[in-house]
Amino acid sequence: MKTLSVCSLCTLFSVAVLADPTRPVAGWQSDTELSEAQVHAALPQLQLIKSTINGYVALIDGVLVHKGGYYKQQRVLDIQDTQVTLELNGVQQVLPLLNTAIKQYEE
Repeated sequence: MKTLSVCSLCTLFSVAVLADPTRPVAGWQSDTELSEAQVHAALPQLQLIKSTINGYVALIDGVLVHKGGYYKQQRVLDIQDTQVTLELNGVQQVLPLLNTAIKQYEE
C-alpha cells in the first residue's frame, strides 16, 4: 500500500510539472508593440564626434563618416559639435551625441 501511494504521488507530481499545451507562449502579445528600448536599439548610435583639420568626423555604430559621405545608404548632410544629420530619400534624421563630455588629448 505504501508503494502504491508513493507511485501515485510521483505520477501526480510529474503531471503537475508538465506545461499546459494550450497556454500561449509568454510575451506573445508584446511582439506587436515595440518598446522604447527596442526603438532606440534600431536607430543608429552616434558614438563620437571629432574635429580635425579637414572638418568634423563622426563615429556611428563603429563606422567613421565625414560630411558628404555615407553611413549605410544614408547620406551625411552635416556634422556639428553635438549632432549628425543623415538623409535618406528626402527624409532627414538627426542623431544626437549622447555623451557630450569633452576629452582633452595631448598630441
